Amino acid sequence: MTPTRLGRWVRGYTYWLKSGRSPRRTRQPPIVRTDLPTIDDTVSLSFLELMELRVVMGFVNKGVPLQRVRVAARRIGELFGTAHPFADRRVFTDHEQVFVGLSAVESQPDLLQVSGRRATLQLIAGRILAHYVEEIDFDATTSLAKRWFPCGRDVPIVLDPHISFGAPVLVGTRIRTDILALYASGNPARTVGRAFELTSAQVGAAIDFEAQLAHAA
Repeated sequence: MTPTRLGRWVRGYTYWLKSGRSPRRTRQPPIVRTDLPTIDDTVSLSFLELMELRVVMGFVNKGVPLQRVRVAARRIGELFGTAHPFADRRVFTDHEQVFVGLSAVESQPDLLQVSGRRATLQLIAGRILAHYVEEIDFDATTSLAKRWFPCGRDVPIVLDPHISFGAPVLVGTRIRTDILALYASGNPARTVGRAFELTSAQVGAAIDFEAQLAHAA
């Protein structure tokens, strides 16, 4: 995701609407609303807001028009009284419309369409956005997103806001991937593994993950 696109999604944007004889300036509100204050024009994102952006990107990649995603976010917020609609409930798509699970804990709940002209109850078979949802653990009590596996559950890396302030760590540990990659830059992976009591696979996963981050930057 480019910084420009991210900024439009969390800050909103203005544009000229050319209708009639005189164009007028129109503003689109943000899709994901941030709780943290903007300091020196810098936007900070909480873990929940990061998860919402991940879901929005998932919808866009599936071909869902951004305006429908915007409508869905607003309706989910109104229906369930949440400030984080895409991190509060499991959401799904058929590549055209957006649906929200009525149950916060069931893996295949009844779905409510929230992106059309009106909200309608529909039963949809299967989880069409399962790939994105399965990267995220939801709290059984609050229903909010609580952990994120950025590379999928097959890669032992997780972001948990209660561990290392949400920095990427190896699953089951508090060892940050950036620290492992830093040590590995001057030492063989086997030596790093012995020092931190990790397997070669764990060290390799951390190094590969940090390399992906560096490439993306």
